[in-house]
Amino acid sequence: MWKPVQTEEVNPEAEGEGPLYPIPILQPDVQGQLATAEERLFDKLLPLALKTQAKWMPRGTRRGRFKALLHKIISARQRLRCLRSVLNTLLGPRERDVTSQLNAIAATKKLRREQVKRFFMNYRPAQVSSQLPVGQVMEDMAYKHCKPLLETQCRFWPAAETAAGNRANDELRSSAALPEPGERQRSGRSWIGRGARERKTQRWQMADKLRSGKTSREGHWDVRSASGLQHFQPSSSSRSVKNSTIRKVELGGMGSKSTSLPSLHSKYGGLGKSLVEVDEDVEDFPFEATAESRVGPAMATTFTEVWKPAPPAQKSAGPTSRYMTACERGGILPTPLDFITGGSSTLDAANWALADCDIIPVATMFRSVPEVKEVDLSQNTLLTDKSLVPLLQKMKRNPACATLTRLSLRQCVRLREKAIQEIINLVESSSGLSNLKILDVSGIPFPVRLQLDFCLALGEHSNLENLHLADVGLGSNPVAKQCLEALFRCNTLLALDLSWNAFGDEVFGAIGAYVSQPHVHLRSLSLSNCSSAGTEGTDQDRQSEQAKPFKPVNLMLECLSKAKSLTYLDISINRLDLTGALILEDALSRHRSLTELDVSRNPFGSLGAHSLMRMYAVSRLERLHCIESFDVGNARGEAFQVSNPEGVYALNLSLPYHRSILRMLLKYCKRLSLSPKQAFTDCSSNLPSFSEDEDGIFQVPSSGRMSFTFSSTRSLGPEMYQEPDRIPQALTERLEMTKIPLRMDKAVLMVPIFESLQDKLPLIDALAQNFLLDYSHIELLCNLGKAMMVQTILLRLLHTTYSCQLGRYMCNLLASTKAQYYQVRQRAMLSLTLTPSNPSMHYSLLMGEACDFFIVEGLRVLDRWETNTAARLGYMDISQRGNQSQVRNELFEGRRPSCRSICDWKLPLYGKLEFDFVGGPRPPAGVEPMQEDLFQKFFQDLMHSRCGPWQQLQALRTLAPYFYLTSSQLRELLGAIWDSEARIQLFHIFYYRLADIWNVKVCRARFSSAEFDVLMERLGPTKFFPYIQPEQAMIELDFSVHDHKLALTVLMALYQKEGAFLAEPRYIREDGTQDELVTGVPRAWARYSDLPRAGNFRAKYLVAPEKRNLKTRMEFLSTVGRWKTPALKQEDVEWWSILSDVSLDIIRFIELLDAKYVGDLKQAFRDIDGDGSGNGGISLHEFEEYCDRLEDSRFAKNRRERFRAIFRHLDATQEGNVSLQEWAYLETVKAELDRQTNELYSFILWHFGGLEKAWKTWEKNLDGVLSQDEWSEGLEQAGYFGACAELFSIIDQKGDGVITHAEFSRIRTGHAAEAFGRLSAVKLSEFPLIKGR
Repeated sequence: MWKPVQTEEVNPEAEGEGPLYPIPILQPDVQGQLATAEERLFDKLLPLALKTQAKWMPRGTRRGRFKALLHKIISARQRLRCLRSVLNTLLGPRERDVTSQLNAIAATKKLRREQVKRFFMNYRPAQVSSQLPVGQVMEDMAYKHCKPLLETQCRFWPAAETAAGNRANDELRSSAALPEPGERQRSGRSWIGRGARERKTQRWQMADKLRSGKTSREGHWDVRSASGLQHFQPSSSSRSVKNSTIRKVELGGMGSKSTSLPSLHSKYGGLGKSLVEVDEDVEDFPFEATAESRVGPAMATTFTEVWKPAPPAQKSAGPTSRYMTACERGGILPTPLDFITGGSSTLDAANWALADCDIIPVATMFRSVPEVKEVDLSQNTLLTDKSLVPLLQKMKRNPACATLTRLSLRQCVRLREKAIQEIINLVESSSGLSNLKILDVSGIPFPVRLQLDFCLALGEHSNLENLHLADVGLGSNPVAKQCLEALFRCNTLLALDLSWNAFGDEVFGAIGAYVSQPHVHLRSLSLSNCSSAGTEGTDQDRQSEQAKPFKPVNLMLECLSKAKSLTYLDISINRLDLTGALILEDALSRHRSLTELDVSRNPFGSLGAHSLMRMYAVSRLERLHCIESFDVGNARGEAFQVSNPEGVYALNLSLPYHRSILRMLLKYCKRLSLSPKQAFTDCSSNLPSFSEDEDGIFQVPSSGRMSFTFSSTRSLGPEMYQEPDRIPQALTERLEMTKIPLRMDKAVLMVPIFESLQDKLPLIDALAQNFLLDYSHIELLCNLGKAMMVQTILLRLLHTTYSCQLGRYMCNLLASTKAQYYQVRQRAMLSLTLTPSNPSMHYSLLMGEACDFFIVEGLRVLDRWETNTAARLGYMDISQRGNQSQVRNELFEGRRPSCRSICDWKLPLYGKLEFDFVGGPRPPAGVEPMQEDLFQKFFQDLMHSRCGPWQQLQALRTLAPYFYLTSSQLRELLGAIWDSEARIQLFHIFYYRLADIWNVKVCRARFSSAEFDVLMERLGPTKFFPYIQPEQAMIELDFSVHDHKLALTVLMALYQKEGAFLAEPRYIREDGTQDELVTGVPRAWARYSDLPRAGNFRAKYLVAPEKRNLKTRMEFLSTVGRWKTPALKQEDVEWWSILSDVSLDIIRFIELLDAKYVGDLKQAFRDIDGDGSGNGGISLHEFEEYCDRLEDSRFAKNRRERFRAIFRHLDATQEGNVSLQEWAYLETVKAELDRQTNELYSFILWHFGGLEKAWKTWEKNLDGVLSQDEWSEGLEQAGYFGACAELFSIIDQKGDGVITHAEFSRIRTGHAAEAFGRLSAVKLSEFPLIKGR
């Protein structure tokens, strides 16, 4: 971990805790075993950086800091334990509830078995007690609990088959005894297994066969005689039955809980489903033909001939006796329902697969039933009007009908108009279902002509509370709106199910209006799969070719905010996308009573998950069902981002989605205490006034169009140039205001959602984009997810703990392996070490990565703050595109975004975004840079780090806000990084950390021409303009770019103020033609409005030193460059030259003069001018005469022309005379040559350890000389940063194009003496000798 520096002000023996300074990087372990190379380098350099500023001096000792850190870790662990205890507290009762429910179900089943036993023991005839045909076996009955029933059943079926003529009487006797479990019958059948298979979908095969035969003279046969069952064989003279009386009776399709068998005495002789259909031309069908193959088992102990009148029924006082009498007369097997046995006042026959013959006897019970609370015949798909109409009619005549509170006919799909009309009559009649509270007719196809009458009857009901009308065809009714209007007149209605009815936009709009009415008190509303297709927009928009898909259910969703009593809502399977998700968020985020929401199987996609999770976190919802909702949908759509809503909007207020966006923006303004006038700018029309109702809902127009730019940072934020120390804290507070802190109770409720999702990434991304998390939240998700997801969770959620450095420290410990830790740190390093007080650098970000998206959000806020500060201070716009932005060269997916500024751009959640950020606070006037001795130690530690260039860059970038540098110090740092791109990045980062911006040319001089062009493109010509030292600068500008034109106006203003000279001017027009500007640069170009709209301009700025207007240059530096500098004099500036702007002849000329005058170039000027007799200037004639006396083989060719070119270069004013000040230009070139040579020698010593080793490495051809190609290739491979070509010319004393060993050895003498002296103090032996990079 980081060791604080012991200073004189701090007592090393003290044990006080001291404040913890927020260090951007903390190692994840105390021993430092997992620390990366850049982290170790950061920890080593940080104390030196902090020494430069007393206010950043760390207080406290190592022990105190460790104790404070340990205390915070313990506090975080306590919060985690609290979260775990809450989980156990909340989830524990659920487990106990499940256990109690299972116990209650088991007790209920046991009670039901006892009721079934008592029923058959009480109502079966005594003479057949050993042969009672039990017609069902319960699903959960085991052999050991039901032995008597199974024994009776197993005896009945052999007897029935014998009676039908299929088996012999002796086989009956052999099967009378109950076999043991697993014992095989002699016939190869297991009667126990056969009985247990009754719960299957098909009824027993024997029960569906044909029963035919002729009765005895007494009118019936009796299978219960004491002497045993006797089979009656019908005679051959049996009368035939005409084909017209033989019909096929459908008895199949029974349910899985069938407990009764079809009647064997139907109107046509009990013909079953297995009857072979008879051709129409057959006259007679004798019963004799159906013996053996068509005879099935007897389904009752007796049956009556249907063609003879039935004997009069005996009167019975009890309902059960009436039912048994009706069953005996009709030959119907009794159904052991609790209602029939008298054990309950509830007729619960749901999913019993009852047929009409099973319900008709039940109707007889209603004559004497004193009370009927519930009737549930749902899922009995065989019931028709034949049985339901009599049942409903007798219910109406029975006084017990007034006690009925629940009627369920769900999925009785064969009911037709008569039964529905009876239901309407029951509901309408005062003597009917007056106390009905629950009505379920879902799945019944209602005739269209009866739907309105049915709804009118229900609307007038005074007690109805729960109504289920799912899949009744209500959406196909032209008057569906009137039907719903009638339904919502029922003031007592609490639950309404309209699922699986396809409604249009008009009906949905009506539902939304009805639900929000004050007299409606719905608590539950189900609209699953009700949305039909449509088009988005107004009628005119819907007829256009650009019409977009429209969700009619959206019209209803925005009205839900006014449904104050709603507690449950089901809108699943309605094809809702991210637009519907935002409408739900807008409507339900502040709902007072809604606790459960089902949005399953809607294609919200990963973008819709953001809205749903935000809504779930801030609302009172306790359950959110979102099965198969986040996996399907558009992952690259344009979603509204609540946490970052800046951008340009064009809204059509006739659409619910756009109205919701407007309301969300107004809520955002209210949360940040902004007025709409402050946030809404560039409006297409007058901004209307927005008011709130009593529930806090903004009232917005429902028609018209609006276009505007929304910005919430125009009037917020610190003064970027006056309060740089407040920027990090202000940014943290800003992000905390826009994000949602995840409460502990909501984190617990999200656990089931997280576990139910197959693809958990949408939920994780929603948390990463919109929430503030704690360490305990991230640890919980890591524990819930699989081991392979830990890295993904950490990478996407680590930045959500940005307000707590300790939280990030503890989250790092969650990485299970070192490889996981390194990968997370590498990909999230930029977000973890973002420096808001110095954000300038080149960014390349993946918008799909949450950590990169977080960086873009922060930079947009900083950009807007700086724009606001510049506007308040009256600074001119120096942005690239004239949009006041600090962002340059932005490219999204390789193309420039189609927006005015990145601040006005709706950020996508995918793709690659690249841009240059050039902004941030400038150094205060008179700021102190790092002391030279500290810098040398700092530089030594950097060299010892053995880090690569990008690792060094990461460490230095994180340290940049802690200290300032001089241009010379920055130049040395640049020399320690051998990668060209890393060097450019480092200069970009430290450009606004320079304490002497007027000397920046010292640092710029070391860049090559290509690197300088890259820097100019990234920083911009106005921010990187050489305001103080523009001499010899080659300016290339593009008239189509705003800041290029502004830089030209500055150049022209200087040109006119100083009387300078623009050499080598060139103007290329928009059409590609070239103008040499023979008459000079137009003076009108000093005005921005008079500049051409397009084209390119290039020129070199030349001015005599005595004509420099330093005051004007300082003014431009302050007003245009926004730098704060003290009052400067000529001698305060370290005038410098760049070798790339100087010809090789000038360098060789300087070498000649330096060798002759031993560095005193002023003496050379006096010799040329005439010592004591000169006029203070050198004419061309004097210069030529002097040069003729110089002897050097490098000027052998074209000697006169080359010396004239040198003279013209020195004559900056082109007056034909070189003054002493102009001659001093050679001093600046010599200073740069000396420094370049020193840096080269230092580099060779650091990299190779000596000149001899470097010579052997570079001299590959073994010819004893170094060519220029070998020289350039060797320096490039070694990573040297400097003017390679110019240095080659200096070392090549003979000018023959090669460097000999003797010339190479001269590097250590002359110019390199100073470098060797400086390096001796740095202990060269301690430097690592790195062979190559």
